[in-house]
Amino acid sequence: MAGFASVEEHLLNSPSGAYRALGLHAYDAKTGTWSNWWLDGRYPAGTLDPPVRGKFENGVAPMYAEYDQDGKKMIARLQWSDVTATSFRFEQAASGDGGKSWETSWIMQFRRVSP
Repeated sequence: MAGFASVEEHLLNSPSGAYRALGLHAYDAKTGTWSNWWLDGRYPAGTLDPPVRGKFENGVAPMYAEYDQDGKKMIARLQWSDVTATSFRFEQAASGDGGKSWETSWIMQFRRVSP
């Protein structure tokens, strides 16, 4: 797709056992917006959640999506920051109060290493 999409594959080792997942990212050059989907290998035939969407502004890309968790309306926030040619930071959080407060569930620091 000429650089306007990417796919990442993960092997995740959780307490309940290892599983695979895919992240799909698509860029809309007209709006400058990214859309991100997650396909969890534990539920490969499940429906995809609505994409998390957002754009980079001042070097930070907060992206949001609404979802239901056990009948409760939630907001997901994924955020990319500190992007350099060789590294970036990713953070995942959720809010059950309309975005007034956030509970961070995942922080990753990526860095490129030479093979």
